[in-house]
Amino acid sequence: MLYAQMPGQFNVTHKDVTVSGQRGPSAWMRLLNRLFCRIWHRLPSEEFKLPDGPLILVGNHICGLDPNLIQAAVNRPLCFLMAREYHQSMWYARWLFNATGAIPVNPGGANRYALSEAIRAVNDGNALCLFPEGAANPPIPLYKILPGAALIAQETGAPIIPFRVSGVWPYDHIHVWRPFLRRSRGRIVVGEPVILPETVEGKAGVRQCSNAIAKAIRSLAKE
Repeated sequence: MLYAQMPGQFNVTHKDVTVSGQRGPSAWMRLLNRLFCRIWHRLPSEEFKLPDGPLILVGNHICGLDPNLIQAAVNRPLCFLMAREYHQSMWYARWLFNATGAIPVNPGGANRYALSEAIRAVNDGNALCLFPEGAANPPIPLYKILPGAALIAQETGAPIIPFRVSGVWPYDHIHVWRPFLRRSRGRIVVGEPVILPETVEGKAGVRQCSNAIAKAIRSLAKE
């Protein structure tokens, strides 16, 4: 699978925002991460140029290395939603999570506080990345999509950009660091903005939007 740049232009609109500061890793942290991903995990050197302003990236989730790969493949800092259990238990890396603008969420989906923080980050003009499957290496990939991405998109009006990760070692649900240490051939494919269906009130509308997001990520497998 080859790294693919997105054709065409963004013909999407979003609500007015006030950029109050960048949330995400610094330039030198992104440089170190890019070198790690390109040298050790052999990520291609092409860089995908994201548009400025509020943005939501959504992708499949294979292992803990996925955030590193997507960050190394794009030209602007990303902030991420991450499981609160890892944010709390991995105290030795918490400074790194905080430095990269991570937003902890409860297992199974974004809680009210995390959702409001994510919405605030997007409305502040940041690029938010999340993995809507909710867990790495699920039994059936992209079978279950949590509603967080759809809710944030509906609230902010920000465009949703799908991506797909491949070429890495899947998380075995025991050894968190193994995919980082074992050399791989990481690949990122980025797609066109997701065209969300006409908004339907309530849970039905969120479900329709979530299905559209899952379909967009699945479609990138053929790339």
